[in-house]
Amino acid sequence: MTVSEAIKRWDCEREVTTVCSELIRFPSENPPCDVTGIAAYILERLHRAGIPARQLSAAPGMTSVVGELDFGPGPCLVVNGHMDVVPAGDRERWAFDPFGGEVREGYVLGRGASDMKGGLAALLVALSEAVRWDSLRGKVLFMAVPDEETGGWYGTRWLLEQGFTGDACLIAEPSGINPTIGQKGALWLRAMTRGVPAHGSLSPLVGENAILRMTKVIEAVYSIWGRSWTIPPEPRRLISETQAILREEGLEVQAEVLDHVTVNVGRISGGDKVNIVASRCEAEFDLRVPVGVPVGVVLDLFRQLVEERAGSGVEITPLREPIEANYTPPAHPFVQLVLRIIREVAGDTSRPVLQWASSDARFFRRHGIPTLQFGPADLQGIHGYDERVAVAQLVQAARAYALLIHDYLSPGDGGGSRAA
Repeated sequence: MTVSEAIKRWDCEREVTTVCSELIRFPSENPPCDVTGIAAYILERLHRAGIPARQLSAAPGMTSVVGELDFGPGPCLVVNGHMDVVPAGDRERWAFDPFGGEVREGYVLGRGASDMKGGLAALLVALSEAVRWDSLRGKVLFMAVPDEETGGWYGTRWLLEQGFTGDACLIAEPSGINPTIGQKGALWLRAMTRGVPAHGSLSPLVGENAILRMTKVIEAVYSIWGRSWTIPPEPRRLISETQAILREEGLEVQAEVLDHVTVNVGRISGGDKVNIVASRCEAEFDLRVPVGVPVGVVLDLFRQLVEERAGSGVEITPLREPIEANYTPPAHPFVQLVLRIIREVAGDTSRPVLQWASSDARFFRRHGIPTLQFGPADLQGIHGYDERVAVAQLVQAARAYALLIHDYLSPGDGGGSRAA
């Protein structure tokens, strides 16, 4: 039996389920994003498996774990996953302890089960298996990072800036059977309006209310949703193909947003007291930009519409660095390699898709590294209550990751030489 055949039959269910459950028990919510506990667990597990690894911190609590499997000269495959999770929110609305890691009826339950401690668990188990092989050539660079849920600046981006890089990257983000090859861009902006205070008992005859002016700003920004965009042929084709796949899966809303700029006013505050005409109002907006549309074009439209409907003088500032939409072409050899492996392991017709959100993949692509995401997922529960992941998907992911490491680093086997 070949190594590839053995991987496909590999019984890793108990191990990957246990690791996923143990990872969930670390409440690595972001904010505040203190991942020191889960990072120590991952480091110790890598060391027990005989994998050289170390911790690095870009800021207090923002600890990354980097491990390396070095098989000699050859291509370098990066495998990446984030340790932070979104907050659990109101515990009373969960049907189970969000940080209990309970296993029930074929699922591991808890915050981060799908996004993305299930993927991290599968990576760790696959690496522990790969360390035993002696026929490979090249390197596997493992990254467990913080901060993905709030931008990735102190995790993946920082590690790349420190010189940790490779020839191709697999991120174990939740995807289900169809790997993600691209993400929408993101534009997070703050708008501030100013008014003239006066006694509230004389409003609206005196003063100028900054909150009322902000309502005009919000109406202007929300009109962006209805706009049509000129998108180049290849991104347009990718969007159309992804929309068809999502609709097959019953994800109509996710399909619809792919070629639109979505708009959300997520935070608003203003005024000083109920009986004073508000002199100041501030709102924060989240806009997601389709593949093929530059964020600068959307920003210009944002400013234009605000000025037309709310007048000049509205202060608009970025909340963070804009994110351009990005993707790895579906015909790239690395994408084709991963697709083949998923189909072999899952016995399904896996197809590459675009994602309606954004992720750390953009940092790798900025460095010219072909990157895609594939990981176990219950897509309906991500960032919501009662998040879970199927044990069967954990097993499939672990087998797929192990097979990817083997095939990518196998000399003369059509792996790294074709996919780099």
